[in-house]
Amino acid sequence: MSFFRLKDLIRAVRVCKTATDERNVIRRESAAIRTSFKEVESQDARFVNVQKLLYIYLLGFPVQFGQLECLKLAASARFSDKRVGYLGVTLLLDEKQDILTLLTNSLKNDMNNPDDYIVGLALSTLSCVASAEVANDLADEVERLLDSPRSYLRKKAALAAVRIVRREPDLADAFVRRAGPLIGDRHHGVQTAGVALLEELCMHSQEALDAGRALVPTLVRQLRTLATTEAAPEHSVRGINDPFMQIALMRVMRTVARGSQAAADELNDVLALVATLDDAASNVGTAMLYECAVTALAIPSDAPLRVLAINLLGKFLANSDNNARYVALATLSTAVITEAPSVQRHRDTVLQCMCDDDISIRRRALDLSFALINAQNAKHIITEILRVLPRADLEFRSSMVYRLSAAITLFADSHEWHVERMLRVLSLGGNYLNARDLFKFIRLVAADADETLQRRATRISFALLERDISQDKMVVAGAWLIGEYADLLVARSQRASDAEVAAPKSPGLDEDDLDILGALGRPIQESKPEGSPEAGGAPGAIGLDEDLPEAIPEPAAVVRLLSAIARSSSVSASARQVALTALAKVAGRFADQPAVVASIRTTLGQFSHSMDQEVQTRAVEFDKLLSRELDGVRAAVVERMPVPEYAEIPYEEYVLNPTAMRMKALTIIKRPAMDPADLIGASAGGDAKAAAAAAAEASKQSVVSDLLNLMDEAPSAATSSPPPLQQNRMDSIADLLSSTSLSPIPTSPAVTSPRTTHAITSNEDLDREYEVFNSNGLRILLTPSKRPSAPQVLDIQAKFVNAGETAISGLAFLVAVPKSQKIQIHPPSGQHISAGASVEQLLRVSNPGKSAVRLRMKVAFVADGEKHESMFDYGGFPASVF
Repeated sequence: MSFFRLKDLIRAVRVCKTATDERNVIRRESAAIRTSFKEVESQDARFVNVQKLLYIYLLGFPVQFGQLECLKLAASARFSDKRVGYLGVTLLLDEKQDILTLLTNSLKNDMNNPDDYIVGLALSTLSCVASAEVANDLADEVERLLDSPRSYLRKKAALAAVRIVRREPDLADAFVRRAGPLIGDRHHGVQTAGVALLEELCMHSQEALDAGRALVPTLVRQLRTLATTEAAPEHSVRGINDPFMQIALMRVMRTVARGSQAAADELNDVLALVATLDDAASNVGTAMLYECAVTALAIPSDAPLRVLAINLLGKFLANSDNNARYVALATLSTAVITEAPSVQRHRDTVLQCMCDDDISIRRRALDLSFALINAQNAKHIITEILRVLPRADLEFRSSMVYRLSAAITLFADSHEWHVERMLRVLSLGGNYLNARDLFKFIRLVAADADETLQRRATRISFALLERDISQDKMVVAGAWLIGEYADLLVARSQRASDAEVAAPKSPGLDEDDLDILGALGRPIQESKPEGSPEAGGAPGAIGLDEDLPEAIPEPAAVVRLLSAIARSSSVSASARQVALTALAKVAGRFADQPAVVASIRTTLGQFSHSMDQEVQTRAVEFDKLLSRELDGVRAAVVERMPVPEYAEIPYEEYVLNPTAMRMKALTIIKRPAMDPADLIGASAGGDAKAAAAAAAEASKQSVVSDLLNLMDEAPSAATSSPPPLQQNRMDSIADLLSSTSLSPIPTSPAVTSPRTTHAITSNEDLDREYEVFNSNGLRILLTPSKRPSAPQVLDIQAKFVNAGETAISGLAFLVAVPKSQKIQIHPPSGQHISAGASVEQLLRVSNPGKSAVRLRMKVAFVADGEKHESMFDYGGFPASVF
């Protein structure tokens, strides 16, 4: 049965009582429509059938068989047919389908139709489904319609131009000259479409970006007018005059002023005006303030305006709307890269958000909390994150533990604090610690800690394991420490009375109690005196403001704990194996106590028939080792292990702030002190002070540079001798980073080449181009020069030439130098290079030792829709250049 009218089909679907009945109705009607398409050529029947197909599509059923019929209907001469046909095209087709090329001719004919509404249908369809091929074919028609006397068509054409530029950036230059008149149009819809077109053009064309910067006064005037005049009734939303237009203007301002100091200076006043006039009491006001803050942070605006933007985002954190809090946290995670001191003022509010009811806010708050960590606040923030760790979502704990380990390692000011915090991490999240960080902790205790710290770490580990053996990595680390330093664990210090007061002797547990608790995998806790108010209660959590407990057990208590761990079914196989090894070592430490050795051999004998081959092998071999015939070799076998030797693996870039990875911020953690005058060559006192302040501010950033790994391959002479074992981990990282001490200047305009004004010598090797890269359509030329005021500084002008036939976008260029030199990288003049065009970037290398300049460069860009990335070295400058 086929329903002739759309209303009849809708009525039949609505009366269905079950999903099965609905599917049956749709299946029968789809079959009838398919048959009608094959047998009936009536345009009226096709019109009704396509309408019913669109309704079926909206219900979620497949209707791909009607795509060609939509094209036929769009080719009809009647407006009603075209309207339904084009609607079907926008719903059932997308730009990836080859059948879309059949639509090109219909669209072109309709764009030349004398009926403005048919032209509008064609432009609207082009705005929705245009592919790169269709955009190339119809760009001329859209360009012609932008000059139409009808505002209705200009608006539609501008939106179609946005789609064309987005799909085919090479066509952007054709629309540049028309963006200005559209923005100044008297029609509100044309203005809005013109702003959208200008924003899209500026993202794909350097010519459009220059034209957009010339239009900044017009954009500022329009935004100021909207912000200060009374709201028009037709465009007012909650008392704010045309917020959609204001947001569109701020978005395009953000695009054109990024990287331009002159354009940013013109925006400072109007952005401050918008920030002070709008109110965050409503959603529309919040949206306005958010766009204003993001714009102020994205451009080289004045420092007071950037502080105001951070404070606006900080107020959002106290907003009851979760959406406002989420976007504020996300934006602050980006802003902390360059505005760390301002973001630090809202640290307490951010830490409170880690306990929010919304999981997405908790995630963002955790990310921002780690990003805020620096040398001054590391202890406070790490403590607060540790406080959240036990009740954090399971999906967060692995990342939290990893980043906590990284933060503790990078910002530890003493071995004592480092060991104590890592023990807290192990006790609270030991199940989520990775093997590398566990090994780093064990090596820290073995190599860098003195005997006092080793004794304290072992006693704390014993006390923690008595309370709880549910954290696997805590069990592994604790058992290893007990096995290695059992003699320190039970030995009394010279101040025995003080030690017993500070660290009470562990009363131990009966073996049966340990067996039961270990087998059930329940926490092992110290027994309480009978009648104590705490007797029989679960062990309380150790407060982060309290000292970790220390235990001074008897040798028998040590054996009982390790035996309970080995017999527990809740620990992993690796932890059980470490516990058995620790028992063998304890037997060597207390070889003069036969009862202890006999108890250990009894425990080992219980595992001689274990189903785990590794456990069984260890038990049998260790039992044999403790026999009398091996008394002569036992002491050498169970003596302390030598300090583990391994190549230090630094943490990944941006380990504490993943947002910085996307921003490619050129800031580093714990940057060594430097003399900015040597690097920048500032001759004036004011410039030197400003440079020193900028360098000091950059040294506080808590983000690892993207250049961290560029100079991993040091010269053989530099790597021939390993660092001493007692050296702090941070020293090696600081040494590595000292070779890439950067002072990026994000707020300055593009730097021009100095070689035309600062030539100091007639050396023919200077002021000439050296080609260092030529691949995938990109050539990189370096031109060295020197200035009289800074003879130890080599200015290198990098020129990026697009030798291909298509535009290059997303250009990113990183450089590192050897340790004896320092480098400063200025912003490039652009990141988009049209075919045959070029952009420049200034590098300044401070080379007081007059050594050979060796550059390690990494370039990434997008060409022909593919991302290219290369890393290469260059040391071909003649000696006379140095």
